[in-house]
Amino acid sequence: MKFKAVIFDLDGVLVDSEGFQYRGWLPPLKRFDVELSKEQYFDYAGKSGAVIETQLIEDFKLPAKKGELLEEKEKLLMQWFKEMNLERKPFAEEAVKEAIDAGFKIAVCSGGPKKEILMKLENVGLRQYFEIVTGSEDVAKSKPAPDTYLKAAELVGFEPASCVAIEDTEFGTASAKGAGMACVAIPDGWSVKQSFEKADKICKDLKEAIEWIKEQ
Repeated sequence: MKFKAVIFDLDGVLVDSEGFQYRGWLPPLKRFDVELSKEQYFDYAGKSGAVIETQLIEDFKLPAKKGELLEEKEKLLMQWFKEMNLERKPFAEEAVKEAIDAGFKIAVCSGGPKKEILMKLENVGLRQYFEIVTGSEDVAKSKPAPDTYLKAAELVGFEPASCVAIEDTEFGTASAKGAGMACVAIPDGWSVKQSFEKADKICKDLKEAIEWIKEQ
């Protein structure tokens, strides 16, 4: 096989949680009389929270301190994820098991904080499969910068060229490709209007993605 490791994004790939990411920004923005539409959020989906916050402050000219919006948003998400049952994306557990059975090392690479990542994985029953998880606090710059994927490659013990990422957004794809990895894209409802021209392969779901990876 060409690849030795499969690196999974979290929101929108393994967990159906991108909508929560969007809704988490609404209360802190409302304090500044800003209403962010779903269509507007399409331009932010897939970027790390810190990057999104910076861009929101710039785009809407908000008199907010760095970290102020993000802290409120993250507190809301942590509260929601404790109270609600999240759903896995189609074929999530099957794809993870198939990757393991095929001999790939696996990891999760997300632009969110590690505490939130682990809580989501626990919530949907996937935590036991992942020993390696990289989040925003592991690097100086998170998605769309390549740092998080470079860290994931380091932790799985392979060069980036031997790793393949599975992403659902343009910005996550750019992060993986910037790290020197191949990337399979699975666009969903939050990213269908984004560009995936940098992806090595576009698939309809995780089942198709893993099959393609195994064939390489």
